[in-house]
Amino acid sequence: MSSTVHEPSQPSARTPSPWWYGVALFPISVLLGVLMFLGAWGVVPTGRFASEAMMLSFVAIVIIVDLIGLLVGLLVTISLGIDLYAVRESAVSWRPSWLWVGAGLIHFVGGVFSPLFVVSVPLLSYYLYRRRTRVGSPSF
Repeated sequence: MSSTVHEPSQPSARTPSPWWYGVALFPISVLLGVLMFLGAWGVVPTGRFASEAMMLSFVAIVIIVDLIGLLVGLLVTISLGIDLYAVRESAVSWRPSWLWVGAGLIHFVGGVFSPLFVVSVPLLSYYLYRRRTRVGSPSF
């Protein structure tokens, strides 16, 4: 009777990294920014008629949502950096530039200054599109 040793499965050369899933989380920050804009639009005009508790609650919610946006932006930036490294080190022919991390950093800052999403969202979308066409993506 022979015994066989099974090696742990490795990612294939065509799909070098699942970190693109973290990059694909970038719309969460945008959604949070839109929700905050809509919330501010509904609360701020009535601010002179609002109670102190309502205004303090609104400020607390803004701070919490900004922190969540920053955390998502940080996760996107870190995932993008790790994915870039994994793609560059894999057997695929595409060697993405490290400048793509700039899109992640812009998105990170966009967690507090939402107009930057006008720059980061198209860049991150294009990165994911380009990665899919050049490398492919893991199956769910």
